[in-house]
Amino acid sequence: MYCGYYKHYRETVNVSYALIADIIRSRELPDRRRAQRVIHETLDRAAEGLALTQRPYATVGDELQAVSATLSDALALTLRTHLLLPDGLGLRFGIGAGAISEIEGASVRLIQDGSAWWVAREAIEKAHHLQDEGRSFIHTWLRIHPDAVSGSGGEWGEHERFVNSILILRDQAIFRFQPRQRRIMAGLLMGMTQIEIARQEKVSQQAVSEFARSAGASLLEVQKLLDGLSGGGEGE
Repeated sequence: MYCGYYKHYRETVNVSYALIADIIRSRELPDRRRAQRVIHETLDRAAEGLALTQRPYATVGDELQAVSATLSDALALTLRTHLLLPDGLGLRFGIGAGAISEIEGASVRLIQDGSAWWVAREAIEKAHHLQDEGRSFIHTWLRIHPDAVSGSGGEWGEHERFVNSILILRDQAIFRFQPRQRRIMAGLLMGMTQIEIARQEKVSQQAVSEFARSAGASLLEVQKLLDGLSGGGEGE
């Protein structure tokens, strides 16, 4: 159902996925300059191998932006970043599906506008609101603009709610991991072998394998589901 929906979704309009990120509780950080450097390095690593039409870049204050060609890679960027960031640093992401246009006349970087950016802003504000309500584990939210799809609002609204439900479960699983578990999961998702991860973390390969089959199993399955929703359906 959802893969077919996404195929139609992609054929309807040239859909892009705008990402807006901001640093959680940035004013409380003792060394903002160092924190921003670590975050930029983490985003660069998280972006490796992904189909990003615009790699993550700083805009103003503690905000960053990126653009992905696919929803699967937009979600992968957020997941990798959540896993790779060290304790004490966190980002919230708003993802907007829609159109992106470029406004000529900018001297350094083209100014972008369009429905993907409008709903990405709505999405990050929603994530912030949910955190303020006490659901601090929610770090990612998706909005789909109506002009990005054909069909009734109920159809794309249902899909948006479905993906956000999975993102809530995904982010909650990450929230419960210990730092080493997050690093191991990042390695597994980014193509490292269990032996390579074991050497990096100075643990046995058996310990990595056991994590992948126990505490990490649910997140690995969630990511497969997200890849199936937005990756396989786009190209088939």
